[in-house]
Amino acid sequence: MLAREEKEEKQEDGRKSLRRVYDVVPYIGIIDILQEYNMRKNTEHACKSIKYNPLSISVVEPRFYLERFLKFICTVFPKNSP
Repeated sequence: MLAREEKEEKQEDGRKSLRRVYDVVPYIGIIDILQEYNMRKNTEHACKSIKYNPLSISVVEPRFYLERFLKFICTVFPKNSP
């Protein structure tokens, strides 16, 4: 087992919610490190920012991408997990 997800499901009749645990296998791609953040990516980010929240779109500056990625990894793989 590589990772575990816990999901709390509320019952329809209003009784106490159930907590289920699922074993999951995360997949991580490396395609993002193969692309250079250049003027084209900067323009793509600007265009997508008009319609969507600039912090939620995939094309962001490398420093912000790193911070967002590490935050995600730390939530998936907490330090004190077995």
